[in-house]
Amino acid sequence: MAGTALLLGCASTRQASESPNPATREVAAEQRQSEAALKRAQDAQAAAAEQAKRAAAAEAQVRDDQAKLERDQVKLRQEQLKAQQLQTQAKQETSRAAQETQQHQQAAVSGLAAQTQRSVRDQQLAAGVVTQVRTDEIVLQPRSGGAMRFKVDDRTRVEIEGRQGSVDQIREGAEARVVYEPSANGPAAVTVAVNPSSAASGSGMGSDAPGSTGTGAPSEAPPPPPPQQTLPPPGTNR
Repeated sequence: MAGTALLLGCASTRQASESPNPATREVAAEQRQSEAALKRAQDAQAAAAEQAKRAAAAEAQVRDDQAKLERDQVKLRQEQLKAQQLQTQAKQETSRAAQETQQHQQAAVSGLAAQTQRSVRDQQLAAGVVTQVRTDEIVLQPRSGGAMRFKVDDRTRVEIEGRQGSVDQIREGAEARVVYEPSANGPAAVTVAVNPSSAASGSGMGSDAPGSTGTGAPSEAPPPPPPQQTLPPPGTNR
């Protein structure tokens, strides 16, 4: 309706501006100015409405962003609180694990010490001459009594003349001292200290028989004693 009126007004204004009457033309000019001002006002109003619409949309977007930011902050605080709780729980678990480990270590040390004491109490000593050597066993002949067999393994400590050695370095005939522990499979050697035997073997050459000259020639036998005369008993005639 306003557009139709504006068109009609424009048409009448154009007719008035073409009128030969100066007053009519002046009125027509003023009317054109009014119409232009009205159009500018309408354009400004439309621009203001569009700007207000954009401002409302921007304000709504700001409100949405603010709400999202608040939600993110709440979520962040919750995550931080959860992380702190997990960190506290991890510290507690670490402390408890350290205490349990220390207790286990103390128990292991105590058990090892007790086992060592029992082992030392059960250990015995034997000394004699080695008569047989095998990879898993040595046989020792004490100065008195029967031969003794001892199990040997990787845990057996072997000393050869005070130096660390191995079972395959033990020689038969050597003197040895064996520290051993009784076991279900027989005495187990803990330490074998070996001293090579100092007894020298004989040469197998005997001394010459008495009376020999050493040259291999036999000596002359001494002459036999003279025969003794047998006298008859008293009172017997010859």
